[in-house]
Amino acid sequence: MKTLLSTLLLAAAIAGPAAAQDIRVSLEGKSPAVIREDIQRAASTVCASAYRDGDVGVHELAACERDAADDALQQVKLLTKPT
Repeated sequence: MKTLLSTLLLAAAIAGPAAAQDIRVSLEGKSPAVIREDIQRAASTVCASAYRDGDVGVHELAACERDAADDALQQVKLLTKPT
């Protein structure tokens, strides 16, 4: 497993490229559960920032966080896309 995930968590899935923010989540020595928690926190941070910047509406926050976290989890193979 990679020791560092540099992921572009995309609030852009909803708001467009201006809302994208790069957050690094360390994977070294962490269990999958802890990695999931860290990724969820990062997604929340990105989407809160996008909300403050006016790129995401309040009604879009939950979807923003879910989409951003899912994207990052797919990058570290902790979530598979449904077929």
